Amino acid sequence: MVIGVAGKYCAGKNTLIKPLEDMGYYHIDVDKLGHAALENRKKELEDTFGNSIIRENGTVDRRALGAIVFSDPEKKIMLEKIVHPEMIRMTHQLIDEKKNVIVNAAILFEMGLDKLCDLIFWVQAPAVVRLFRGIRRDNMPAKSVLKRIWAQRKMDPNKFSSKADIVIINNVGKQQTSAEKIKEILKSRE
Repeated sequence: MVIGVAGKYCAGKNTLIKPLEDMGYYHIDVDKLGHAALENRKKELEDTFGNSIIRENGTVDRRALGAIVFSDPEKKIMLEKIVHPEMIRMTHQLIDEKKNVIVNAAILFEMGLDKLCDLIFWVQAPAVVRLFRGIRRDNMPAKSVLKRIWAQRKMDPNKFSSKADIVIINNVGKQQTSAEKIKEILKSRE
């Protein structure tokens, strides 16, 4: 079974994923695949965004790249055109290798990865909750977190939640995404 988990930045997707991992599902974190895709496409990225995004050790400086793309929607589109095809290829490969898989992608629908999923969860939380989670989790200043939240403003929760099989409102912590609730949902889908 392939389970998709989508939602905006810091919506609480990982609190849903943990019980699934405990049940034996292999977690494909598409953001982490994005890190590998950045390295795989480093030359194209440097040609597009300049050498300021390359560290002295030759790796891509994700924070420097993030500062560029999260402040300019056109540059974000340019980045996506470079790395998304590589991320999709890697996701396909991992799904082919594993039996039960979670595809964790904030932009699952935009990347077309929803077509690979048997069941899709949409996780949402209010912007203020996501702001505080982002500050705490990513150890970034509020301004940087707000840029990420702002960059996703066009991700209409009503549009995406209507495409999902199950919507989880995750504004109170782990209580709504307990292992028992997840097992109950999966059992009802068998």
